[in-house]
Amino acid sequence: MAIIGTITVSTAGTRVQNPTSGNVQGIMWRARADNTGAVYVGYSDVSSTNGVHISPGDAFTVLFTGYEKLQNWYADAATNSDKVDFVADNS
Repeated sequence: MAIIGTITVSTAGTRVQNPTSGNVQGIMWRARADNTGAVYVGYSDVSSTNGVHISPGDAFTVLFTGYEKLQNWYADAATNSDKVDFVADNS
């Protein structure tokens, strides 16, 4: 089963915790194609210098050997109001 959601970074440089709950085995992140700048995903210390850089329209997938809590993941952005969508596998 898949969990699907979006994180909107209202203020660039301010990380936003994933509001969706659940334990997952993998996450695919896709920055919106109409974003103005890059988004960054990672743990609670994510920033433009510490996180996975995803350019507009690009995607990043991470797979886990066990289960990971979605709430452990955060997003930040270079531009106000940019968004990153995700699909997570909790099967």
